[in-house]
Formats: sequence, structure tokens, C-alpha cells
Amino acid sequence: MVRVSAGGLCPAALFAGDEKDPLRVLFVIGRDVVQGGSLTLTWIATLAVVSATNCSPAASGGAAGHPGGAGATPATDGAGGVGSDDGHGAAGSAAGRALAGGGTAGSAGLLATGGWPSATSMPLGGFSSGGSAGTGTSPGSSGGSGSLGSGGGAGTSMGMGASPGGRPGQGGLTASGGRAGGESGQAGGGAGGESGQAGGGAGGNGGTGQGGSACSGPIATFAGTLATGIAFTDQQGNPVNAHGGGIIKVGDTYYLHGEYFLGTTTDNNFNGFAMYSARDLASWQWEGMILPQQASGQLGPNRKGERPHIIQCPSTGEFVLYAHSADVTYQVDKEVVYATSPTVNGTYTFQGSLTNSSGVVAAHSDMSALTDGSSAYVVTESGHVYPLAADCHSWLSDNTYSAVNGDSGGSEAPTVFKAGSTYYWIGSYKTGWRANNNFYSTAPAMTGPWTYQGFIAPVTDTSTTTEPGAPDPPEQISDQRTWLSQTTWVTPVAGCRGTTYLFWGDHWDGDQDTTAPGEHNNLATYVFQPLVFTGTSIFMPSYLSSWQLDVGAGTWSE
Repeated sequence: MVRVSAGGLCPAALFAGDEKDPLRVLFVIGRDVVQGGSLTLTWIATLAVVSATNCSPAASGGAAGHPGGAGATPATDGAGGVGSDDGHGAAGSAAGRALAGGGTAGSAGLLATGGWPSATSMPLGGFSSGGSAGTGTSPGSSGGSGSLGSGGGAGTSMGMGASPGGRPGQGGLTASGGRAGGESGQAGGGAGGESGQAGGGAGGNGGTGQGGSACSGPIATFAGTLATGIAFTDQQGNPVNAHGGGIIKVGDTYYLHGEYFLGTTTDNNFNGFAMYSARDLASWQWEGMILPQQASGQLGPNRKGERPHIIQCPSTGEFVLYAHSADVTYQVDKEVVYATSPTVNGTYTFQGSLTNSSGVVAAHSDMSALTDGSSAYVVTESGHVYPLAADCHSWLSDNTYSAVNGDSGGSEAPTVFKAGSTYYWIGSYKTGWRANNNFYSTAPAMTGPWTYQGFIAPVTDTSTTTEPGAPDPPEQISDQRTWLSQTTWVTPVAGCRGTTYLFWGDHWDGDQDTTAPGEHNNLATYVFQPLVFTGTSIFMPSYLSSWQLDVGAGTWSE
């Protein structure tokens, strides 16, 4: 149904002398409506508000029908044709036959479906949709302006001088504000729609801008001296007891998982892998024992189980925990094993050895696991990389990159992560349960080439000569010793202003001497420090005994 706007009707163009009589206009149009048969009562109701001012004719109706020719039957009016795009109806057919002088003239053709009338005909444009919302982007910027609305379509020109316009354009959607300096950003609304063609609808009004929220989230404070590390406690006040493991983020929550040590024994046999959760990486909540000691087998009684790391398999979404198991000597039956769970904090089902398609195990001790978005890997001590199959339940190849060992002759506690387009591999000297000077290498891909870069924290004595009675050369165990820790994981904390790469090192109990290292690992604490980037180089230039991490912004401060 075509709707008629009173602003487009021009009575003066229809019936001379009827300008002051809208009821007369209604009567005449109503008559033509009935004769044409194609209009509706909606037209009649609308035309009751016709104004006779400020208008001019648009496309006219069909021309009068031709007179009927002479004939022997009673006269019949010729029917007017349908109006064409140029606003003119075809001539009426000469259907009449009259006894004398021909029939009467054919009636006017149906109303023309208009083409593009002139602006003086005052059609309004079609619907003009406003632009979409502007969106705040980079830190400190405001929300962008909404894009322009599309132009209104031309008014449909109805014959007999009535030219209804389209409706006015609708304004753009409200823009979302950007963020500037931690304050709520301000952003203008979208621009209104452009006016329709040929005097179409006016542009819509712009939307109202809404300020963006401040770009921050949970803020954590990490505090602990160099001598003690950070002694995290859970919601019940118990020491957080998960070491040698990793952190995985799901949604807005970080899940820390690691080895659970008993305080009633010093043998460090496998008791289970524990998990804690926090949104701020400091207020840890106990999630439970996600992989307890098994009744028998590789992770049963009197077995070693260490270095648990969880990934979410890129192709399946399944959560897979990898660890290494061994006998009590750490040397017999050592291999990488795995367990699975449909949820990150569920109880994991132990699956056994991680093998290739031929059943060959990955026979290593210290290990880790990671994904880079599309692929998944297990990495082990001494520079081995095992790309995983699509289901993450087996490995495809064993690749060795000796450069990551530096001068260690074989590194342990591998920690691999990606920042930007660079891969980083942090390794540790093999000094048992004692801290040492950790080092790192970089590569453009997991497949290398890997380049050794040096230490990740200051080393004051780089001598490689072992003094009489000393267990290791100064280079490995000089005073800093990666701030008295051994690497286990690096977590990227991405926010609206940047990304902080959080180094997690285990502060093993007794790591400052050699009398009883590792005998009280239930007392181990944590070293959480921000990595400082200079280009692609990383470093921890000084130990921060107290600092803050803004998780929402991805920034840190002292």
C-alpha cells in the first residue's frame, strides 16, 4: 500500500477553485479511488488533512480516453490507460460506439506511478537509516563518530498531483565511548541520515554519545621480601600449595595448578596435582585436587609426578594436563604422561603415557606444554620440542634445539611462551631443588632457529670455575639466582592499555644453602615479577618486594 502525505497533495493542480475546499478534494479523490479500483480507504482517511498551499503538481494522471467512434450500439466510455514512469497515462481506448456523433470521452487513466519528480513537488525521501555506532579504540582516545546514514529514497509520485515523500531519516546509533587516561571517554553519537532525493526527508538526529567505562579491573598487590618470596594463602587462610606448574586463563579467571607437597614427609613422592583460581592472580581460591594419586601405576604410590601443565587443545577444546612421571630415583621409567577433563577445574582422568603413533614414549623428566593459538607442543629438558597431534593425545615428532641450553650442557624447568611474533624459552641450570641463574633464548617460530640471549636477571659473578667445596660455579648460583627462584611459567596479562608478562618462579625452601634443599617443599613460596621488555629482550633488572598489577589494564606499577 502506498501512503500519501498531505504535504505532497496539490488541490490547485486538480480542480480549479477547490483550493479552499478540502472536503471537495476528498470527494473528487474518493471518486477516482473507487473508479480506479487500486487505491484503499487509507488514502481517503489521509487525504482529509489536505492543505492547498505550497505545492506544485508532480506526475499527472493518464490522459483522457479518445472519443468513441460512430456505431450502432449505445455509447460506452473509453477506459484511460495506466500512467507510465514519466507521469502520463496512455490514451483511453476507442471502445465506444454511438448512434450519432460517437460516444462520450473516455475517463482519465489510473494514477501514474511516478518517476523522479522535481523538488518543487515536495516528495519526502524514503526511510533514511542513520549510521552505526562509533566505537572507542585505543587507550586515551574517544569514541569515533557514527557513520553517515544512507540517503532517503525518492518520493513515489502519485498522479493527480499527489506526491508523497518518504519519511525522515533516522539518526545513527549511540556511539560507545573510548577511554582516556583512566577516565570515562566521551563519544558523539552517529551522524544523522542524509536527506532523501528530490526534497526527501531531512537527516535524522545524531545519537547521544555514551562515555566508556574506566579501563581497569582487579588490582593485585604482590608483597614479599627477596629472602622469603610471596607466601600466598587461599580463602581459608591455608598456604597455596601448587608448585612446578602453570597458569591457564579461562574467561576472566586464572587457574594456577602444580604439585601438592605434604608436610609429613620429605620424600617428595607424588601426592596429587592441586588447583587454585583467582581473577587478580593474588586472591587465590582452592579449587581442589584435580588429579589425585592413583591406586597404582605411573602416578600411584611411591612414584614421582612433577611439572603439571594444562592447555586447552586448539582443535577440540578439551583440557589436557601433561606431567612427567618416574620412579623414586627420577631415572627409571621416566616419561611424559597426560590426563584429560572437559572442564578446566574438573577432576582429570589419567590416560597414561604420551606416545607417538608407534607407541614410543617421550622419555624425559622436566617438561612443560603450551599452545600458540593454532598448534600445541610439549617441551622438555635439554631442548626437545614435541608437536602434538590434532587431538593433543599423541606427539608427532621429536625435535632438539641445543641452543636453548646455553652453556648448561642440558637445561631443565623449561618455560616457553610467545610475545608478539617472538618465542621465548627460559631454562634453568640443573641444581636440584636450589635456585640458580636462569637464562633464555628466542626464535621466530617454535621450529627455530633458536638463539641464546643470556640471563633474565642480574648476575654479578659470571665465573664458570667451580671453587673447591662449592657445588656449582658462581655463574650458576651467584647471589641473585633469578631472585632466588627457578622458572616454571610466564603468564601474559592482557588488558586495555597493554600486556604484562608475569614471571612465576618457585622459591624452594632451603634454596639458599645445600643442607636440606627440597626436603620441605610444602613450605615453598612464590616469586611473581614483571618481565621488562626492551625490543625483544627480556629482563628482571631488580627485585620488587612490593608492586601492583592492574589486571584490567594489563599494566603494573611499584
